[in-house]
Amino acid sequence: MLSMKQSVAVATVVFCLGSPYRASGDSPVPASRARLARLPLGSVTAQGWLKTQLQRNKAGMGGHLDELEPEMIGKPFVDRNHRSPVCPGWSGEISGTYWTGLVQLAFTLDDDQLKSKARKWVAATLALQEEDGYLGSYRKTENRLEDYSAWSANWCYRALLHWYDATGDEAVLRAVHRGLLWFVKHWDGDHKTSYAGPVLMESMIAVYLKTGDARLYHWCLDYLRWLDRHDQFHHGMASLQRVALEYNEDHVVAFGENVKHPALIYAAGGPPEYLAASRHGIEQVMAKCWQCTGAPASNFEYLSPPSAVHVTEYCNCSTYLNTFSWMAAITGDACYGDFMERILFNAAQAARKKDERAIAYMSSPNQVQATMDSCLFSNDNSFEVYAPAVHVACCPVQSVRIYPEYVRGLCMRDEAENLFLPAYGPCAAQFVSAAGPRVTIREETAYPFDETVTLRIRASTPWRRSLMLKIPAWCKTFSVKLNGVEVRGPVAASGYLPVQHAWHDDQVTIRLEMAPKVVAVDDVYFAKESLRAVECGPLVFALRLPEHWTAIKGTPLTALPKEWSWYEVSYVTKDKPAPPPFYALSLDELARKPIVKRRCESAYPWDESPLKLVVPMHRSTHGYPPLRDAQKHTLMGYGNPVTADAASELVELVPIGCTTLRLTCFPVCK
Repeated sequence: MLSMKQSVAVATVVFCLGSPYRASGDSPVPASRARLARLPLGSVTAQGWLKTQLQRNKAGMGGHLDELEPEMIGKPFVDRNHRSPVCPGWSGEISGTYWTGLVQLAFTLDDDQLKSKARKWVAATLALQEEDGYLGSYRKTENRLEDYSAWSANWCYRALLHWYDATGDEAVLRAVHRGLLWFVKHWDGDHKTSYAGPVLMESMIAVYLKTGDARLYHWCLDYLRWLDRHDQFHHGMASLQRVALEYNEDHVVAFGENVKHPALIYAAGGPPEYLAASRHGIEQVMAKCWQCTGAPASNFEYLSPPSAVHVTEYCNCSTYLNTFSWMAAITGDACYGDFMERILFNAAQAARKKDERAIAYMSSPNQVQATMDSCLFSNDNSFEVYAPAVHVACCPVQSVRIYPEYVRGLCMRDEAENLFLPAYGPCAAQFVSAAGPRVTIREETAYPFDETVTLRIRASTPWRRSLMLKIPAWCKTFSVKLNGVEVRGPVAASGYLPVQHAWHDDQVTIRLEMAPKVVAVDDVYFAKESLRAVECGPLVFALRLPEHWTAIKGTPLTALPKEWSWYEVSYVTKDKPAPPPFYALSLDELARKPIVKRRCESAYPWDESPLKLVVPMHRSTHGYPPLRDAQKHTLMGYGNPVTADAASELVELVPIGCTTLRLTCFPVCK
């Protein structure tokens, strides 16, 4: 297997700008007020370690979930002849989410086999559209006005719109447009729901911006106004404009989906206060629920305070990354790219089996076991086990879309065709400029495990535009060189450094200094003296604990083939059942002894991180109790600070995404 430094081969996809399908004659298509736009699906392809990860996902869950759960995932939009123990909207959600990920995986990986699989699903789904335009998973005998009807249809439409984005197939856009008009007609007035139904607004606005059909836009406006009168789950404008949200009042995923809707309406021409409401809603959840891993705490799937032992439902990682990507485009602010990196590299990756064949439904920063009875903060104690398909399969299918959506967000551009890089990772982008040149950009990097990003820009004729390079908020020292010459200039208030040039055959080298640092961690159980975590660049580091994997049968809806399994993961010691060692940090000592970065060769970074940190730490009798028995039947910790038992020792920490069992949040010692 090639090392990371060798894995820089590039495959690219070309796109040209074309006129979109229009709803009626020559009606003008509205211009989006978003600062930036993603390049069409397939224009940015994964390279380096990202490509390896997507290839593993194809061989794992991404390429096979529809086969593992054919009734729940494979059939709902294809023949509506699926068996489901609950409402058809639930199966429709699971199925549509999977195909939303699969379509993006196919084109981001540029994989013909996956494209063929997606093409068959698209054709079968369109063939099922009814004469009145209905397009969804509900049979004629079922209630198409219930909440999950719109929620599941929206996932189907997202998948179809991604296919249209990649292929330009006008029949697909027409079908989605007709499906949306069915909801405009049948979900008018008070025929709306306040929990999941509003999510259909994302597809409504996307198709409005492609067709100019004002009925879609006004339906969204009417929906938001209706929510302010029926705001049981706090998804309306008034709720987003409050000073603070309340714990337990909303499902965390539903909040993450709904918080972006006012901003989408703003992008379609709505007033500025709509954008402000979405910004403030994101500030609300980050102020009260945000974990050190870059994701929200979601005990029992509801808005919860942060803690080292509180859990994050995997769905939140995909949901909030998508919302951050939308906000990065709408606002043009680089901070949302920082949020994308942090939630993906830390919370999301820490809950993935590294061969991409299972995920944990729930996971926490201090995770010392993942067994059938270890999850304290869920309606099912088994939700910390690693599984490819659980009886509630929303999280496995959500895990398929998160990496392709991240790759899509690596390159965006404004109306003047200046190219923005909101986040970093090995990729290739190719496009034909409206001015004529064919442009190819290769991003060669091991980021976030390395602080150097190299851009190789080739244009068929000189391309006179700006490259807008994100300078992360965590980066205090950076350098940029164009063809070996240092680029000087101020970073814009948006967080981007502009590099202007007539691009033809050029190289840009970006160095973002990643300095290890110890940061305070919000934890509801430690209000007087904060716990601490160690960061370096966008990565959070953790003490990796020894793991023992045990294959178990599990209880998915469909029995798994023998080569697939659920897994319990338990802590391994020579003297089981001894608990893991407790470690604490001496802040005084850290002021004298710097944290050391250690580098090594790595074929795949999540198997063996090429970047590790060596940190002076003290063993202590007490620490944050990670096991149920150690908690003495309470969730309160022993206290902080703690007493050190011995002199410091050098402890190796790795990125949390390289771990399954770990300690990430540490007490301080006297």
